[in-house]
Amino acid sequence: MKRSMDAVHELLQKNRVDAFLVSKRENVRYLSGFTGSAGVILIASSHDYFITDSRYAVQSEQEIAGFHIQVLKKNEKVPERILRLLKKTRIGRLGFEPEDLRFQSFQELRKKISPIRLIPVTAGLESIRMIKSEAEVRKILQAVRRAEEAFKTVRKKIRAGISEREIALSMEGLIRRAGAARAAFDLIVSSGERSAMPHGTASEKRLMQGDLVVVDFGAECGGYFSDMTRTLFIGKRFAGKKRKIFETVLDAQNEAIRAIKPGKYLAEIDATARKMIQKAGFGKYFGHGTGHGIGLEVHELPHVAPKNRMRIREGMVFTVEPGIYIPGLGGVRIEDMVQVTVDGCRVLTTLSKGWKAVEGEV
Repeated sequence: MKRSMDAVHELLQKNRVDAFLVSKRENVRYLSGFTGSAGVILIASSHDYFITDSRYAVQSEQEIAGFHIQVLKKNEKVPERILRLLKKTRIGRLGFEPEDLRFQSFQELRKKISPIRLIPVTAGLESIRMIKSEAEVRKILQAVRRAEEAFKTVRKKIRAGISEREIALSMEGLIRRAGAARAAFDLIVSSGERSAMPHGTASEKRLMQGDLVVVDFGAECGGYFSDMTRTLFIGKRFAGKKRKIFETVLDAQNEAIRAIKPGKYLAEIDATARKMIQKAGFGKYFGHGTGHGIGLEVHELPHVAPKNRMRIREGMVFTVEPGIYIPGLGGVRIEDMVQVTVDGCRVLTTLSKGWKAVEGEV
C-alpha cells in the first residue's frame, strides 16, 4: 500500500497537479481495498480522503485504512464534498481520470470547484498497477488454479454431441464452487467454423467430429482475474490444415514466451509470434495483439502489440495468446499467463496444451 501511494504522489508531481481525484472502481480498490460500488478517493499533498455514501459507511470503516473517510450527508453530492475538502488546502490544479469520469459528471465538477482547473491524468494508476506485488501475484495464481481445476473437470466431458453452452455453464458453476465470486468474463466456447471467431461466445451448437474447439476462460480471486485459452480437436485423426495451424500457433506462443525478458520492447514479443505465423503463411489470419496485462481487470496494461514501444519490466503480468482464425475452416488460440522475472518470465498457467479433448478415443 505504501509503495502504491508513494507512486501516486510521484504521479501528481509528474503531471504538475496539486491533488488527484480517483474515480475508476478498480483504481479505488487498488489503493484502498474498498470492494463496494460507490466511492472515490481524493489525494492531496497533506491528506488522502475516501468519499462514499451512507450505504457504505460501515463497510468502508471495515475495509479501509490510511484514509480520512468522508460519508456524504443526505442529498449531498460528491462534487460538493470535494469542494469542501479542497477549500482546506491551496489547490490550483486537480487531476482526474478522463477515461472514467463521464462528461456530465465532469461538467458538474468543473462548475462546482471553479476556479480550480481540472487536469486529465491519462493511464496514471494503470501504469502503476502494471507492476504486481507478490500479494497480488498470489491472488492471480489462485484465480489461475480455480480456472484450471474447472477446465480439467470439464475437459473430460468434452466430446461430440455436447453443446458449447453446456460446456460454458458447467465451467462457470465449477469456477464458483472453487471459491471465485464469478467467472472472469463470459466464457468463450466456439467450435467448428465458429472457432474462427476470436470472441465467439458459447451457443447451442453441438460439437461434431472433426471440430476445432476454442475454450477461453478465467476465474476471480480477491478481485484479481485469470485468463487462459486452450484449443481442442474432436476426433482421432488430427491432420491437414487444422493440424498445421494448431502447431503453428503452439510454436509461435512458445517462442514468444521464451523471448520475454526485462528491457525488451513489448512489440518485440508480438513480432516474435507474428513472424512465425507469417512465415507459415497464415499472417492475414492473425488480427489481434499477442497479449494483454491482467490483474484487477481482465484487460489492462501492458498491451503486447505491434506498435507498443514500452519496455518490459520485472513484475509485469500479462498473457501470451497468438491465434489463427480461418473463415470456413476454424480457429486456434493458445493462451497462457506469465510473470516477468529478473531474467525472463515465470509461466503461471500449468494446463497441458495438448489438442485431445479426452484421453484415448474421442
